[in-house]
Amino acid sequence: MNLNDNIIADIRQFNRSYTNILGLLDKHVLNTGYSFTDARVILEIGFLEQCIANNLVENLDIDRSYMSRIITKLSKDGLINKEFSTLDNRTSLIRLTPKGITLFNQLNEKSDEQIVKLLQGLSQKEIKEIHASMLLIQKTLDRLEEL
Repeated sequence: MNLNDNIIADIRQFNRSYTNILGLLDKHVLNTGYSFTDARVILEIGFLEQCIANNLVENLDIDRSYMSRIITKLSKDGLINKEFSTLDNRTSLIRLTPKGITLFNQLNEKSDEQIVKLLQGLSQKEIKEIHASMLLIQKTLDRLEEL
């Protein structure tokens, strides 16, 4: 594969620009007091409803020891519960607590609001073009993971 320097620079610039637009470089995501990675873990647990740490490691591509520290922190903060699986007592099932569900809903709503605000002022045609482009990027790059 032959990528010229302009293509590489443009993709890197897009990544920096989009990250800045969404404010993901802020220390605390969406004014919650949690890092971007913490928020990703909370959202993933919320979407899965119950999971094991290995699911989170695989789905989010986060180092196991780092994930362990995040789970410990979220547990201490009262956002998640861990309970032993009835099928395998070596495995802990992770679920959001009521406090965790409240934060999950807040993160979800604020994330949606962030996208609505981002696209304000654009025409329906421009929104559809951006949406189609994002789907194309995701579909194309997802194929690489299947190889």
